[in-house]
Formats: sequence, structure tokens, C-alpha cells
Amino acid sequence: MILPMAKEAAHSDSEQLAYLRGREDEPGMQCDMQWDRTTLPEALRRCVSKWGERELLVFAGERITANAFARDVSRFAGGLRVLGVRRGDNVAVWLANVKEYAVAEFALAALGAAMVPINIRYQKEEVQYALRQSDSRTLLFCPSLLKTDCIAMVRAICPELMQAAGSQRQSEALPKLRDLILVGAASAGMRSFSEALGLGDASPAGSQEEVRADSVLVLQYTSGTTAFPKAAMLTQGQSLRNAFQMAKRAGFDEADRLLSAMPMFHVGGSVCALLGAITIGYQLHTGSNFDAGETLRLIEEEKITAYAGLEPMYLAMRNHEDFPRRSRASLTKGWTAGTPAILRMVAEEIGIRNICSLYGLSEGSPNVCIAHWQNDAYEKRIGTMGRPQPGTEVKVADPVTSAPLRRGEPGEICVRGWTVMKGYYNNPEETAKALDETGWLHTGDAGFVTKDGYLVWTGRIKDMIRVGGENVSAVEVEHLLCTHPKIVAAAVVGVPDEKLQEAGMAFVQLKEGETATESEIVEYCRERVAVFKVPKYVRFVEQFQTTGTGKVQKFLLRQKALQEQQKVRK
Repeated sequence: MILPMAKEAAHSDSEQLAYLRGREDEPGMQCDMQWDRTTLPEALRRCVSKWGERELLVFAGERITANAFARDVSRFAGGLRVLGVRRGDNVAVWLANVKEYAVAEFALAALGAAMVPINIRYQKEEVQYALRQSDSRTLLFCPSLLKTDCIAMVRAICPELMQAAGSQRQSEALPKLRDLILVGAASAGMRSFSEALGLGDASPAGSQEEVRADSVLVLQYTSGTTAFPKAAMLTQGQSLRNAFQMAKRAGFDEADRLLSAMPMFHVGGSVCALLGAITIGYQLHTGSNFDAGETLRLIEEEKITAYAGLEPMYLAMRNHEDFPRRSRASLTKGWTAGTPAILRMVAEEIGIRNICSLYGLSEGSPNVCIAHWQNDAYEKRIGTMGRPQPGTEVKVADPVTSAPLRRGEPGEICVRGWTVMKGYYNNPEETAKALDETGWLHTGDAGFVTKDGYLVWTGRIKDMIRVGGENVSAVEVEHLLCTHPKIVAAAVVGVPDEKLQEAGMAFVQLKEGETATESEIVEYCRERVAVFKVPKYVRFVEQFQTTGTGKVQKFLLRQKALQEQQKVRK
């Protein structure tokens, strides 16, 4: 439910409170559809009616028209319906940026089912946790991702489902999981994606589920300060509106060719990039893995006009050996989250003069603030995160008392309005911590509002580390470290990293009489969690300094880590 706008907006100008409200009547945001009241099936029908024979999506060279995409969506939705997927069900998708991912997202939306994206770098325990916590009844996956044998991993998690197909089979570890669908040639216990499409051809016509704009579209797992990830529930309507308004702020239109490096297992790919193509009509180019050389080639040969990526991607492009000889003359627009230094490099060296900085989070579906490509001055577009999306509120408050602060004062960024998630799936306690009784989402991020009304993000209040665009929970990594038979206690902090923005440094206390090496600890983590969660550095301590309540004083560890890095640079 969207609560009414706060009365504090009326006096924020006179008192200079750190409060911002996005204008509902912002020029360029009006459209013939109310996106937050629209479903994905309705949006796709509109897309087909306007751009049916245009090449709308390009996946690693495979060019797909809006009409062809809609036909595959209809067939796969029918196949899933035959397999028993219904409104309110959750279906896990463990794929890279491939056509089948986009088809699955829209097919599930057509059934009123929710998609559960699984990070392609997850390891066994993480995949199993996501499938179990989300109550997923179907898993769509591929034979391998990166260096992971996905079939072998699924077999280890739920061997019962790898037996010959049958209605009575059930997994002991995942009792709600029923069907496995593989992109590629399937073996015993699995159906192929092509087979599921064939089932759709035989699906009864007109058998449609009731789908509403407030139906959950995606359960997006996001790390927090708790030990395990939480699944933010984002709806169809809010996701469509978010993608449309974000693209309009960035200046994208139907003449653009957007190259997106954002993974579809994140909302940056599944919402911002993909739904932007459906609502705005630009041509979306994407691929399974980011490669700087391939990105530069595509920009030149496809005459890409807009780019969406993260800090490390822009740095990799600029530092690639092909950078000087590849033309980027067509590239003029883009968005990213990063430091002013990186954004200036993107604008002045890569050449995206209309680059727009932004602030968002999964719980914000995801974009909360973004600069305007024309209306905001250059220094505002690279030095701040812009202003709130139309129809949303942002305030900076005291992180302890929640009392409103004044502009210029640092505090916790809070968000309210249509962009805020419905809550965390099957996790009322964490939902209550994140959403207060007046509808404000407490993000755990630190920042301030400038005197002239722009948001500046400065870091995290929550115990989080930002590794190459991924949010990593320090608590989750600490819990993992403490499962090592030689470790008695651990604390993890983030340290600056030129390539990844931040990297994890683990401080560990060994059990009495034990010895270990840094590489041993790193390898232990690498075998159990996604690579971006693995600490880059390990330091051994005899004991931790703690507060009176027994909490490790992490600020002292951060100081020690920064001092060490400064000595290395000298």
C-alpha cells in the first residue's frame, strides 16, 4: 500500500530539512499508460502493437523481434501452465543473460507467478538456500555457468528429482520443488526448455490466470546485515514504472540501441534494462558475460548509443588494449552508480557526455534517484545521485532516533512511495526492521541532501561491502569463516580496491594451538560461496577488541586495514 505524502514536504523549503519529493508532473514522464497500474502482459501487448516487427532484443548476436519474443512468451507460459504453475507460485531461474531468461520473466508474469533469480556465481549451499527459502516449485537452469557444473550441483542438492519423471517424486531437501527445466538437451528427471515450449502449443486457449499490477514479479535476493540473504518482493506495476521513468530520466528513447552489462539475475538487468526496452522501445543488446574487448567491439560495430554498467566495467573498458582503436562516436548516453572521479572518466575519456549517476537498491525496485540527462548540470550528474523519481520521497534521518536532519547533515537514507518493495518474502521480522509504521524504508545507506536538493550517497550504515557491484554481507562471510575447524572468531571489513571498488579483508582468530595460512582460508571460502563474497585478504589476530556489550570494534579494524594499504602504496 502506498501511503500519502508527508506533510513535512510543505515546510521543507523554509526549514531546509533533508527531505525531497519527486514531482508527479515532471515533464517527459507522462505517458498514455499508468505504468504502476499495468501488468507485464499488458505492457508486452502494447510493445507488440507499436514495434512488432522491429528487432527489440539482441542476445549475443541472436536478434529477436517483438512479435517473435511475444510468441515464445505465450508458448512458454502455456507449457508452464500444463506443468501446474499457477498464480502465486514461485519459479527459480538460474541463467545468465540469455533469451530464455527474458522469456521466462514474461511467461511467469503472464501466469501471475513470481520469478526467483539465482546468482550465476552461487555455490551449492547458496543455491539450495534460495530454492528452499523461496518455496520454489520449478527450477529453470542450464548445464553450466562459468566453471560450475550446474547439473551436478542440482543432482547433489535434490537427487530424487533426477530420477525418471513421475508425479510422486519429491526432494527431501526441497519438498516443494517439483519440476526441473533445462536450457539444452535434457536427461532423466528433467524437461528441456524446447519441450516446455511444445507443451505450450498444446495448452488450452484462453486459459489465463488473473494477473494484477500488484502481483509479485520477482523475489530479488539481496544481502543484508543478517547472516542470510532476504528476498525483496517487487510487483509488476512498480517495476514497469521504475524502468520507464529511469529510462526517461537517462534520455533513452525508441531510436536508441542500449548495451547493458547488467546481469538479469539482478534487477538492474531484469527490470531497468529489459523492462525499459518493453516500455520505451529501445533496442536492447546484452550477453552472458561481460568482456571489455567484446563490449568495445559491439559499441563500434552495432553503433551503440547508450550503455548501462557498473564502475569496474567502465574501468575495464578504458584500460583495455582495444580502447584507443575502437570508435565510440555513437555512444552519448548511459547510467551508472559510482564516484565522481569514475563518472568524470566515463564522460570525458569514454565519451558518454550525458552520463547519469543514480542511487538505488533492490528494495527500491530498484531505482530511487537518478540525475536528468538534460535538466541537470554536468557537475550535478557526476557529483550527486540526482533527485527522487516522480511520486517518491527521500529523506535523510538520524540512524538511531529516525529524527529528520537538515540539508548537509549526514545520516541514513530513507525512501517512501510506490518504488518501495512489498516486503521480504516469508520474513516478517526483517520486513518490520526495514519498513516502519509510516511506510519509510530504512535503507541502511548513509548520505546527505545538498543545499539545492540533490541526494549524495556516502557509504553504508549497514555492515555491507560493495564488491564489483555486488552487495556482500560481512556477517554472512563471518559466519562462514567460523565454520572453519581452526577458527574461533572472525570479523570482515571492506577496504578500497581499484578494480572492484571494495574488497573484503577478513580478520580471524585461530583456536589455541592451531596454525593456518592466508591462502588456506581463502580457498576454504572459495569452495563454499560465490567468488565475490570471498575475502581478498586475510589477517590473523590474537584477539579482538570489543565493546562493553561484546561487539567487535570494527572501526579499529578498518583503520588498521587502511593504514596497511597506505604503507603498501608508499
